[in-house]
Parts: sequence; structure tokens; C-alpha cells
Amino acid sequence: MAKRFTDTNKYKKPFIRGLQGAYKLLWDYLYHDCDHAGIWIVDFEIAQILIGNDMPVNKKDAIKFFNDGEQRIIEVDNGKKWFIPSFIEFQYGELNPENRAHNSVITILKKYNLWNDTKGLIKGLTRGLQGRKDKDKDKDIISKGSNIDSSSTWRNDFEIYKSGLREVYLKLINDKKYINEQARFYPNVDIKLSLEKACTNFWATEAGWKNKKSKRSKNIDWKSTLTNAIEKNKVYFT
Repeated sequence: MAKRFTDTNKYKKPFIRGLQGAYKLLWDYLYHDCDHAGIWIVDFEIAQILIGNDMPVNKKDAIKFFNDGEQRIIEVDNGKKWFIPSFIEFQYGELNPENRAHNSVITILKKYNLWNDTKGLIKGLTRGLQGRKDKDKDKDIISKGSNIDSSSTWRNDFEIYKSGLREVYLKLINDKKYINEQARFYPNVDIKLSLEKACTNFWATEAGWKNKKSKRSKNIDWKSTLTNAIEKNKVYFT
């Protein structure tokens, strides 16, 4: 039986305090049921049995509540598994490849493209949109957080291309007015997940980069690109 650290102040934190009782219990359950790399095999049938049928939960609302204002859950393996970045931070602090106890964790994270040998743990949108440890680092990733030459542009540097995409993506998924407006245009469509699908399956890949480089535009209108991409990447609520 695995033993894990727990935060005695967790129920005092605004995020936990703001959750409905059933989802407070579910969040605590995820921390205990995920593997030692913070990966949880999505199984709401079992989760419901274990936390109690008098505490009804579902995947749609769990994602909605847990990722409100911040991405606390990252879906991997086509949504079959969830990654909990905060689990890693709390249990291990900063992962160190030279630490034997961390090696197996890093191996698992690499399997899901959640670890970069240069930048470490990827906390934001996976498979191309690499997250940083806080919002300030997101803002200055080009000037301070990488080895990108100052003369580089999105046309000749994939990292700059992805950085621009990531910045707009994060703004859109946290813009409630925008999300609600698109939800009105696309009834029963999960707008946030559709945007994530558009990014991870194409725009955050080298194929998407190549597509943009084939155009003559000097700058990329990512808001327009992602908004138009919803139509082809619709993910319906289940």
C-alpha cells in the first residue's frame, strides 16, 4: 500500500473551498487513486462506487470545476487518462533526473509527452503547448525562458510559433464571455475541449507550423484560427 504526503491546509484553499462536496471528495480521491506519476485511469463508474452513490459526480462537471481558472487536469491518451500536475509538485517538488526515486516518474511522464529533457515537467496543454510554472513565465518565455535567438521569428523557430499559440489559447479558454458566446453558436459542444483538440491534433504540431509558414501573413491571428477550428474539431458533451 502506497503512502503519500497530504496537505493539512488543503481544505482552506479557495479552489477546494469553492468545490461542491462531491467534487471535493472526488479531487481527494484522485490524489489517492492516481499512480506515482500523477496519472489517473479515468473510471467514473469505480470512482462513484468508492466515494459513494450519495455523492454523484460525472466527467463533464469534474473537468469544468477542476479546470476553472487554471488547468489542474490534463487529459492524455485520448482522454482515457488524466494527469494531475499539482500531484507531482506536492509529492516530489522539482523532479531531478539524477534522483533514482524520480526516474520512474519521469519515464512515465515521457510516455505521455509530459516531460521535456530540457525544460522539465510540462504543465500546460500537452503535445506541443508546453506549460510553465506560473503566468509570468508564460509571458516572458521567449525573452527569458529559452535559448531562442532574438532575431528569430515564428517562421524560423518552432518554439516561438508554439509560444504565440499557447498565449492565445490560454486567454481564450479562460475568457468566460468568449466561451459562452461560442457555446451559443455550437450547442452541446465542449468549446474548451474542442479548442484543445484543434491545438494538440494539428496547430501545435509541425504540420500546423508548416501550414502557417505556407501563408504570406507576417503575423498569425490565433484567435481567428482557433475560433474557425472549432467547427472541424467539435467535441460533444457526453
